[in-house]
Amino acid sequence: MSRDRDASDRSFDRQLAAWGLLDDAAPLFRDGSQIPGAGVLLALPSLLESGLLLIARKLYGGIGPAFYGLRTTLLTLLLMALLRIPRPEQLKERDPVAFGRLLGLDRAPEVKTLRRKLTRLAAQHRAEQLGAELARRRVAQRGHLMGFLCVD
Repeated sequence: MSRDRDASDRSFDRQLAAWGLLDDAAPLFRDGSQIPGAGVLLALPSLLESGLLLIARKLYGGIGPAFYGLRTTLLTLLLMALLRIPRPEQLKERDPVAFGRLLGLDRAPEVKTLRRKLTRLAAQHRAEQLGAELARRRVAQRGHLMGFLCVD
């Protein structure tokens, strides 16, 4: 939950993060029209259903007190993939306010911030375990649909 009331000004949440009292800023959306890339938000229900955020929280815990925490970092990467942005450096070519609106924040994380978060996650060496947990969950949910393909 955010203490800020204006989605375009998250100064209170940013201050809480600076004091070490916030692990991840909660999304806070505002009304708008013609938001570039807003169609990617249609993928959010599937993302939540996949369990990625729950499993990542279980495996990685948090990534320290921050405005851009684990959830925001993962959502940024997923939205980048859906928008066909292959590298964090290419976020520099995007409007940070417009991309931030997709995240429910006042602005997107900067490239150096995203790189720092990725480095912290990679240092834990849990990517393979994350993939395995996601696969287990998917099989448990849809096991009756699973099959085998034999290629000769």
